[in-house]
Amino acid sequence: MKRFLFAAAAACVLTFSAAVQARIVALEIEKSEPFAARTSFGAAGEYVRITGKARGELDPNLPVNKGIINLDKAPRNARGMVEYETDIFILRPADPAKGNGRMLYEVNNRGRKFLSVWLMDAPPVAAGAINDPRTAEHAGNGLFLRLGYTIVWSGWDPDAPRAGSGMAMTVPVATNNGQPIVRIIRDELVSGTRGPQVDAFRLSYAAASLEQSQAKLTVRRKEAYAKVDIPASGWAYADARTIKLLPDGTKPEPGALYEFTYPAKDPKVLGIGYAATRDVVSFLRYAAHDDAGSANPVGAPIRHVLGVGISQSGRYLRDHISQGFNQDEARRKVFDGVLAHISGIGRVFHNAEFGQPFRTNTQHEDHTYPENEFPFAAAMLKDAVTGKAGSLLRGDGFDPLLIEVNTSTEYWQKGASLLHTDPLGRRDVVLNKNARVFMVAGTQHGGRAGLTTAPGPCANPRNPHSPAPVLRALIVALDMWVVSGTAPPNSMVPTIKAGTLVPPDQTGFPAIPGA
Repeated sequence: MKRFLFAAAAACVLTFSAAVQARIVALEIEKSEPFAARTSFGAAGEYVRITGKARGELDPNLPVNKGIINLDKAPRNARGMVEYETDIFILRPADPAKGNGRMLYEVNNRGRKFLSVWLMDAPPVAAGAINDPRTAEHAGNGLFLRLGYTIVWSGWDPDAPRAGSGMAMTVPVATNNGQPIVRIIRDELVSGTRGPQVDAFRLSYAAASLEQSQAKLTVRRKEAYAKVDIPASGWAYADARTIKLLPDGTKPEPGALYEFTYPAKDPKVLGIGYAATRDVVSFLRYAAHDDAGSANPVGAPIRHVLGVGISQSGRYLRDHISQGFNQDEARRKVFDGVLAHISGIGRVFHNAEFGQPFRTNTQHEDHTYPENEFPFAAAMLKDAVTGKAGSLLRGDGFDPLLIEVNTSTEYWQKGASLLHTDPLGRRDVVLNKNARVFMVAGTQHGGRAGLTTAPGPCANPRNPHSPAPVLRALIVALDMWVVSGTAPPNSMVPTIKAGTLVPPDQTGFPAIPGA
């Protein structure tokens, strides 16, 4: 690796604040090269792509870091700081002066970059992601490049796959005064639903003991069915992170829910991922250089930052706001505006000991993992059970302007109606003036450009409708809201008052034979 020295730094007068930096101590740039064979994107001109790593450190004693679970149990360097490292990827105008002074930061989804395919109509690819954008085709319609944004990604999940140019990060393992932390945890293991069929199951954490008597494996076909014990003669550890069914060669039943309870060890300090996003964005926005004097690679001042997240990464952004990570260690705002798409009322099982951020509740699986958490809406209201008042937006002076977008899927499966009703779904609520909520009706969770009606693994044709035009318009509206104070359209959702939001049994949906 070599330190990146921006070639034009001597010719630019940078106006970054250098008095206090976000705690990115070193930015190590591995490569800076022309993007899309020097294609010119309108007035913004050519772009360059920059890849590398950011090394950061956190002070466990600072109030803004206190909410990171087990940060106090992480090893520290000679300065008493906790260290981490995260992948970074930047697309910025080759001539920074031609940029619009704004950063568009996409939170990656399980290591994947969705922006080009989901929002700029790039040709569909595997898993809807273009993880290593290089060509003009990878830029799709190029909207956000033509508008002059600096586009940034960084890692936040240590266990996100790096294969295929995925993005992840490195965080320390928590200990009890140097001794391993061991807890009994539960893994739900499924083959052939959201992923391929497998021959063996990969565990979320290493087993602290391979003694079968300390673990238990059950199976059931559906969540509501009774669990059936699989005896010790029916399974074995292949290693500390893998179990297999016996006799050898036995494959898991596709779609069945296997539940494995076992003593796990060595939890990573996952919540550092929130601080890493905070500090990478803050560094690129506010800092002139890192601790070694290497220049900020964006090359020009960033005046405003928009954050975008799709599905899991939208749930991540809801957590980022609610858990207080939208202010950095120097008490400066990180994101000015946030758009979360197809996130429902979800959060991420991330900032927890033995967290499993890849989990998400579907119609079939992951029903008993933490995801939906009060407060759901950007409105001050009380939980009907606990009586606790709250709002997704904290009201601490660091809240971003917020737009949440969902499709029909999230209303049926992800509790999206609770974004704009009370917790019991009995009345509409008035949202915070700094929030908007939209429903794109008749659209599926994975809707994007280029989809067809081909059934794929399903029995019926799939919905090819793309919400991308709506999302592009709302990002532009969010930008105008942030930059000039021009309010976006009012929220557009079904409501109880209008009779367009009703209980499932009152929808009048016709019965389907055999379904």
